[in-house]
Amino acid sequence: MDLIKRCKILSYLGFMQLCPVKARYNRVLGFSISSMVAVIFIYLIWQLQHSIPNVFYILMAIALFSAYNIYYSFTAKYRNRAKVLNQPFPGNFKVILSENVAYYNALSSEEQKRFEQKVQIFLSEVRITGIQTPVNDKVRLLVASSAVIPIFGYKEWEYDNLGEVLIYPDAFDENFNFKKGKRRILGMVGSGALTDIMIFSKPSLFEGFSNNQDNRNVGIHEFAHLVDAKDGAFDGVPINLPYKYSQPWLDLMYKEIEKIKEGKSNLRAYGATNEAEFFAVATEYFFEHPFDLENDHPKLYDMLEIIFHQDPAHRFTQAMKDGLGYGRKKIGRNSKCPCKSGKKYKTCCLRNS
Repeated sequence: MDLIKRCKILSYLGFMQLCPVKARYNRVLGFSISSMVAVIFIYLIWQLQHSIPNVFYILMAIALFSAYNIYYSFTAKYRNRAKVLNQPFPGNFKVILSENVAYYNALSSEEQKRFEQKVQIFLSEVRITGIQTPVNDKVRLLVASSAVIPIFGYKEWEYDNLGEVLIYPDAFDENFNFKKGKRRILGMVGSGALTDIMIFSKPSLFEGFSNNQDNRNVGIHEFAHLVDAKDGAFDGVPINLPYKYSQPWLDLMYKEIEKIKEGKSNLRAYGATNEAEFFAVATEYFFEHPFDLENDHPKLYDMLEIIFHQDPAHRFTQAMKDGLGYGRKKIGRNSKCPCKSGKKYKTCCLRNS
């Protein structure tokens, strides 16, 4: 029996030992609050049992029903996730990911399954709406992939600060006009009245996954902002950065920003705008061209590896080796024979095989 089925069965029994930590915490909290409410209600009702005996049992039933509803409401999110994950990942979704998302293709089959599950959860909880432009499966999957890639190294992650993604038919300006004027914005994370909203230009979203030469991916860029803002501030210092690395990261970030301003960095100029944009631009580079970033900016690469709990350069290297059939080590014909005879492999065990 696989993990998802066991989680589903246990969810109906009220246990989550095999499910995520947050799901267990959610159930414990929901059970605690509902139990507290039930105890208070029952205590008050118990005091009235002699004065209103005709309605005593009705009030008891109402108290228990109210407690159950509170528990049911608290745990709805993770029960819905269990139902979503119990559905097979559509075959056409796999095709779209394979044709458009290089990151997905570099994953092992087991990792691809986990990627697909995260995509399923994202699509079930975040609404994606087209503004005067149609939204098809490709659009939805590229948005979901943009969300999953930066946080794939984490078992527990919630985009609590995102409720809806809007898809515009083209670039837009500060007034969200996408039809005329100076339209230079390709994507943005909402603020003010648009808090919990993200906006993408559809052509730019497609371009980010189709063009692997420009170190740009607007989808990854904007979701990097959400990773950064998890602690409530767009400051270029994500909440998941271990404390001991905070000062080294700040020192490195400001040095790199100065290098960008001086034209001595491979990171695009927009990264020098502020700390938040530097983090987003560096994140794009980290996932789009990990080999180049590791070669040209090794310290920056190492820091991002710590932040995201991922090593994309190694992953892509391994994927290429496996694809070319070089994933397994072989004994060289002139190497010492593994039988420790002291002879060459070709004149010892290989000859006798």
